[in-house]
Amino acid sequence: MWFNFDGKPARFSVYEFAVVTGLRCSELPVEVRSEACQNHLRDTYFKTNAIKTSDLLNKIQKWPRGKPQEDRLKIALVYFLESTLLSSDPKKSVSQFHLSMVDDLETFNRFPWGSVVYPATLEQLQTRDLRAKYANYKEQLKVKGKKATYTLYGFPFTFMVSKFFFVLS
Repeated sequence: MWFNFDGKPARFSVYEFAVVTGLRCSELPVEVRSEACQNHLRDTYFKTNAIKTSDLLNKIQKWPRGKPQEDRLKIALVYFLESTLLSSDPKKSVSQFHLSMVDDLETFNRFPWGSVVYPATLEQLQTRDLRAKYANYKEQLKVKGKKATYTLYGFPFTFMVSKFFFVLS
């Protein structure tokens, strides 16, 4: 994806994304576990498929006494993935695939998360209503006392950092 930053062409490709984030951006494995497989974390701590990122954070903060700290770490990893790297809509349920995959920390840590996060980020940057979101944001700024916000999902922070890293260098 190419952009014009102050008259200078700048590219935001998977290469820049990988350099800035340090995430693996290789091909996704052909064999990945199904979302229907056993899910220790869900079954032990949540008992429902409708788990929100706020539920993950609440569980991390109010960790049950006597429960393994390794499980707490696993929930924290899924929270970071869902709330920061994927920056998913907080009203949507957390991916059951992510919750089941983290049960095997070695597999989870080797997984090419950049190959999941980069397309999600790119999709948000290429969306047609990005201009509409920005126009609405500018209108909100004009209304006194109204807080102006708009949301980009994925990991748009990488795009902002890469602007300075690659354009200004």
